Amino acid sequence: MFRFSQQRDCLRVLAGVFVLCLTATLSQSALAITRVGEICTIAGQSELTLRGIGLVVGLNGTGDPDGNAATIRPFAAYLKLANNPVLSQDELKNLGSVAVVEVTATVPRHGISKGQKIDCYVSTLFGAESLAGGRLVVAPLESSSIAEDLVLAVASGSIEIEDTSHPTSARVSNGALMSHTIDMNIEYKPRHLRLLIKRQLADFAMAREIANSINTFSELQNNGQTVATPISSVAIDVMIPEQYDNPVEFAALLMDVVVVDVGNRARVVVNTKQSTIVVTGNVEISPVAIAHRNLNVEIADPFVDVGNQGGRQAPQQLADLVTALNQLKVPTADIIAILRNLHESGSLHAEFIEL
Repeated sequence: MFRFSQQRDCLRVLAGVFVLCLTATLSQSALAITRVGEICTIAGQSELTLRGIGLVVGLNGTGDPDGNAATIRPFAAYLKLANNPVLSQDELKNLGSVAVVEVTATVPRHGISKGQKIDCYVSTLFGAESLAGGRLVVAPLESSSIAEDLVLAVASGSIEIEDTSHPTSARVSNGALMSHTIDMNIEYKPRHLRLLIKRQLADFAMAREIANSINTFSELQNNGQTVATPISSVAIDVMIPEQYDNPVEFAALLMDVVVVDVGNRARVVVNTKQSTIVVTGNVEISPVAIAHRNLNVEIADPFVDVGNQGGRQAPQQLADLVTALNQLKVPTADIIAILRNLHESGSLHAEFIEL
């Protein structure tokens, strides 16, 4: 039970707690059904970041500082490639309309084909005040993960400032044109795939449940042999049965296998900047006394009858405490501070994540 030193409408608080407990009981009685593709990715399918250095032109005096050699050199090279070479770099002392930028683009984890376009992003490097109104001229993009000095895409296009409070970073919509096809190889070894459980869900029970769901799925049977084997809390190895010649066809079936979730892991996620609190699973709290500002809270375990075994103390649910504090109009920042201290004291029986 909870005891508060603040005097509020107790009936309203207790009603809110009762409704929350009833809702939690009903939700826990229903099994969470999901697909493998919603909780796992296939090893080999990962995003690839492309990088390069480019020039933004057409700025209204907000470019790099005048006389900056790091801007003069690439702009002189650009003019030379455009068949308009300068006789001396002294001709380029006043370049307020030009800025040297870093250009990045992300290839999606499913890969991409030559000729397709993706968004790219630019950021100033040498003190330009704003990229508003500018245009990115041709910038070659490469990948640091590829040993060869190979241009994988070429970026160019009009600058779009997404956040006016940070005009030194911007987006170029569909600005990167792929000059090569990038395929993601899903076989980490011959006739085997590896599933990677999403970080937020990874644990041994989840890996076991996913493997069991795959092994009992009729369309993936392999003459009685085990198809899926959990190898860690994050990874599951899956053998491609002989009847599947195309690994892509097998992967499509694999990612559609239904998994009965082993239950939400007890977790508390707080975001101080956005003033949000997310509680998942059955989060319990031990008896504890809390003094925070003008609020005093005592959390005591109620006596619960367990039949012939006699009585025992039942832990309180964190969701009840959070609801009661909300009913008392305790600011979210103060609730987060209480949760943080509960975690530090060991009274919060859940994983605590602060974003």
